Amino acid sequence: MKGILMKKFIYMFVSLFIWSETLQANITPQEAEVFMADIGETVIMLLTDQSISDQERASQFREILETRFNLKAIGKFVLGRHWKQASDEEKRRFLELFKETTVASYATRFKDYTSEEFDILGSRVEADGGITVLSQIIRPSGQIIPIAWKIFEKNGEIRIYDVILEGISMGITQRSEYASVMQQGDGTIETINKALEKKLSVPKS
Repeated sequence: MKGILMKKFIYMFVSLFIWSETLQANITPQEAEVFMADIGETVIMLLTDQSISDQERASQFREILETRFNLKAIGKFVLGRHWKQASDEEKRRFLELFKETTVASYATRFKDYTSEEFDILGSRVEADGGITVLSQIIRPSGQIIPIAWKIFEKNGEIRIYDVILEGISMGITQRSEYASVMQQGDGTIETINKALEKKLSVPKS
């Protein structure tokens, strides 16, 4: 059961970090590896630290989402053409709801984890200028979960744009899921926003 939950966490956590525009990676593969090693160790420590409260864990998790991943890219890719059709307020609301849904769903779920390991295996420079960092999570049972992280640098800031878990792009997976939700509604970003509001039980502002 924990193995399934860890995979669900990874899918939700990394589904935010999607898609590259026309970017250049002005960092070296070594710098990208250090960047990812720091994030990986921070997340594992956050999930396994028994001394912090659920509120503090959620707060730290939220900070990681805001500072290490390109949250705006999710709106442009996951929502596809619907992003361009949405108002600035609808976009803002979507990104906030998506972030808070992720925090609420997963920041406190894994507090019983105790000894997961995060290892960097190497990296490669891609043709589009990005750098893919290869890594793995090792469970106490010995289970190995391979994860590849697509990284770009833009305006002097390093950000994750996509993550490939066991060969599956989280950006593409999330886009498909959201398209299905919109098809069941009126086909607009408001369908997603209302679904996320319901999940969070947060009234529309």
